[in-house]
Formats: sequence, structure tokens, C-alpha cells
Amino acid sequence: MNIGKIILLAFIALNLTAFSLNSLFQPFGHKADSSEFAALELPKEPWITETIPPGGSIYSVLSKLELPGPEIGMISYRMGDYIDVTTIQPGDTLRVILNESGDKISKMMFVQEPTIRHHFVAYPDSLAYTMESLPVERRKRILNGTLETTLDAALLKLGLAPAIKQNINNGLESEINFQTQAHKGDQFKVFLEERIFEGKPLPRAKVLYVEYDGKRTGSHELFRYEKDDEKSVLNGLYTKDGKGAASNGVGYPLSSIHVSSSFGRRLHPVSGRWAHHDGVDYRAKYGTPVYAVANGVVSSAGWNGGYGKEVRIKHPSGYTTNYAHLSSIGVKQGQSVKRGQIIGRVGSTGVSTGAHLHFGMISGGKYVNPNQLRMVGAERLSAEQMKEFELQKEQIRQQMRLIESPPAPV
Repeated sequence: MNIGKIILLAFIALNLTAFSLNSLFQPFGHKADSSEFAALELPKEPWITETIPPGGSIYSVLSKLELPGPEIGMISYRMGDYIDVTTIQPGDTLRVILNESGDKISKMMFVQEPTIRHHFVAYPDSLAYTMESLPVERRKRILNGTLETTLDAALLKLGLAPAIKQNINNGLESEINFQTQAHKGDQFKVFLEERIFEGKPLPRAKVLYVEYDGKRTGSHELFRYEKDDEKSVLNGLYTKDGKGAASNGVGYPLSSIHVSSSFGRRLHPVSGRWAHHDGVDYRAKYGTPVYAVANGVVSSAGWNGGYGKEVRIKHPSGYTTNYAHLSSIGVKQGQSVKRGQIIGRVGSTGVSTGAHLHFGMISGGKYVNPNQLRMVGAERLSAEQMKEFELQKEQIRQQMRLIESPPAPV
């Protein structure tokens, strides 16, 4: 071994010894200073997390952040283009990232159910949107019940959510007078399609079939009819001959419903000031047909200030409905109209941030919440829709047979 290698090995041995001695004399349990690992820490985005409280809204939650009114008004309104505000429930979570000055929103994430996550990136006059949906299991099941006191009580006893219970009630009440015809011991059956996440059913299950059989009522069946558009007003329960199971109500002003802004107090998307919204805004494409929700007489049809092109219809019930921001008007003052008749087309006239329909309702000279109307789809399916309905009915029956009488294992 030459002299150079000897010197190199001696130098390495000396350093190892020094390192070992230093370790021995460190206090027991010594923790490294945070600066030693600062380079390893990943930067965290400053998310602000808020939960929708009972009776709350996107407006009320964002107001806690003390942002300028126009910022809250516009962001909340633009979110309605992507999220139907009627689906927002207490417990849903909104996460927000503000810009460096803290006066504008940079990013948002809205979590529903909790399987759906809506992601937004904010720009000066718009939102970029993507949706993340976690996989869920779809489960169909049949529930059988017996009437003891009321149908409400019997359905709740089966563990059905209030919204599902009301859907079934509305359907059967159009065929059965429960005050005079229902009797203790009557039998009923419900066929449901549920979405299951982490072993628990999610809200908004579909009622596919209902059967009620009683000595006084006779036998009644309801089947679900469904279009490809999940927001179609035609989706719902019908009798086997295609009659709307909840036909005792008014129609919808559009064929597909997505509520972008509800009735009540809100920050105006243009002025940024708190104001009362005197109706419901429905998202719709420019030129979409607008329908009269009930029979009546056109009381006005023309330009009406901030409402732009507007139609008002006086109904026999005493209510007046108004349809605003239209691109065109298809009726005249004094003209009689029928439920479902086209009275105009969606636009963005007047004070408006984009194409949509503002639908309002007036009673006694005051605007009232249109949600108090019982809106239903078709009174009866058309001949073309009946062809689809017949196929869907048979599919529902086959699915029920497989559940009630499963094939023997091979």
C-alpha cells in the first residue's frame, strides 16, 4: 500500500470517530431544529373551509369572508350556472383560496353528498369549472308495507327519507282518496334505486315503481318514466296508461329545470348590493322555449325596465306569473293562453348577466315565492313518449321479477 492511500484511510477513520463521539455526547431525545428540515416541508395552499348551515346559502357563507359585494354576488351567481341551488344541503362544504390581497377568490371547491366535488378557478368575469365524481354502488330493492294508521307513518317506518315519502304520497294521492278509501291492512310495495357510498345510501333515491292494493281502493300501479336528460321535467311517476301521477298542479316554464338563483335575499350579481330577488332564475340556453305554467290571460307583453322583454299572465286563481329577460315574445296583451303554450324564448334582455329565465309570481300586489307552487311535468305522455314508457315499464317489471324470484345458482 502506498503512502497516499494510508493517509486517505487515516483521514476517513478520524472523521468517523469524531462523528461517533459527537453522537454519544448529544442530549438524549434531542430533536432537530425545524430549520434543519425546512427544505423538506411541502407548501400548503391556504384553504378557508366553511360548512353550509341550516337555512344557509353560498351567499351567506361567502359573506363571512368580508369580500367586496360585487365579488360575492358575481361568484355566487356564476356558481349557479353549474350547481342547481336546490341541491345544496346543510353540511355541504365550501373551500376557498383568496388572492394575495385577500379581496378576491382564486379557487373554490364545493363538496356535496360527499361523492361530488365541484372545482372552480375564478377569472375576472367567469369561472372555469370541472367536476369530480367518486364511484358509487347502485342498489335496487323492494320494500313491502302494510297500512296501520297513515301512509306517511307506514313509509317512514320502512326507513324512507321524507323527500321519497312525499314523492310516493303525491303520486298515490292523485289516484286514491286516503281520507275515505284507505283502510287498515291495505298493502303497498315500493321499488327503489339507491346510490350507496361507503355502505350508506345517498340522498335522492329514485322511485321506480309503486303498487297500492286495498279492499276499498282497488289496485293501483305507478311507474317511473325517464328521459335521457336527468333534469327533464317529464322524469317522474305515471300511471300505467301514461297519466301524470301528480297532475293536480301547474306546469314548468321550461322543459328542463336547473335553478341558478332562488327566491329571497341575495347579493345582486351586477350591483353587488344586498337585495331581494323577487323570483327564481332558471339556467337555459338562448332561444329555449318558455311555456305558460297554467291557463290564463296575458296582462302585459313587452319591455319592462330591468326585466327586459317580459310576459305577465293573469290566472283564474288570482295569481299573476311573470317571465323575464326574454329574447322574443310570442303572445300579445289580452290573449288567452293554455298551460304548456309557448309564450316566448329565453334571452338576456334588461339587467342580466347572461341567458336565463327569471320566473316570478305575484299575489295581492306582492311577489311571493314560486316554490309554493306545486309544479309537475306532463299531464299525460304523448304517443311518442308512450312508446318509450312501454319499454321502460317492462324493464322495471323484469328487474323486480329478478329480485323477487332470483334464478337458481348453477
